[in-house]
Amino acid sequence: MKERLRIGYLSTAYHTSHILRELKLVNAEWKLYGTGPEIVRAFEDGKVDLAYIGLPPAIIGIERGVDMVCIAGGHVEGTVIAGRGKSYQEIGERALRQLEGKKVGVPSRGSIHDVILRNLAKNMEFEIINYPWADLILEDFIDGKLDAICGTPSLGVLAVKYGAEIFASPDTLWSFNPSYGIVVREKYLKEELLMDFLIKHEWACNFMRTYRLPSQIIFKVFGGLVSESDIQKMLEMSPKYCASLPDEYVKGTISLADAMLELGYLENSVEERDVFNKELIQLIHPFPHHYR
Repeated sequence: MKERLRIGYLSTAYHTSHILRELKLVNAEWKLYGTGPEIVRAFEDGKVDLAYIGLPPAIIGIERGVDMVCIAGGHVEGTVIAGRGKSYQEIGERALRQLEGKKVGVPSRGSIHDVILRNLAKNMEFEIINYPWADLILEDFIDGKLDAICGTPSLGVLAVKYGAEIFASPDTLWSFNPSYGIVVREKYLKEELLMDFLIKHEWACNFMRTYRLPSQIIFKVFGGLVSESDIQKMLEMSPKYCASLPDEYVKGTISLADAMLELGYLENSVEERDVFNKELIQLIHPFPHHYR
């Protein structure tokens, strides 16, 4: 039996990792990574046991034989598009047409934001520029090197502070897209530490929906780099936090995988059984989901 888990996590503000780490609720060795594809490489190299990750990079890893499977959800619909122009509230669906002929910054190839944006690009003409870190996207937007950004609500809130308008809110781009889930090595599915982690992850997902206290904790974690009011806006922009894996989450994931196949990110189609193991989360969260 393992004494503690090695957990890979991202800087994304609405992940429960920040709550669990700051409150010291989980006996784990935590490792920060820049992107989802970087976490997949860490699984390949045997450096992590469990991780927070957007599911498209995980699917790419699973398809090429990496030992990882999704055992819980966390959040859905966490991609936003913002830029210089008029907001979607002013001009509706036409807001996205403002991207045509423009430069749009997005996290690394294969990230969930990249897949969603490239799927949009099939019907529009704009230049997509991938970045290894979201901070670099914001810097180039501020410097005028980008016309728009595509990424997390965190990135969207910060872009608005520098003159952007929201072109597409998280709930308008792709229904129930899995902005992140919990993946683990299949050989650790029987570990007692895993059940303990999932119980606390589910508690923290519920806690995230209260906004006020979580924003104070996350503000402390980020060391004042982002204001508490901005963190609260990030949490409220897409308030869909839950640990369960309902049918809607699974179907949203498989539809993304189909798009990834069409875009050339996958060589073969994947099915639910390839990506998910619901056994543990159904014991912890047998009741209806809280994403909506």
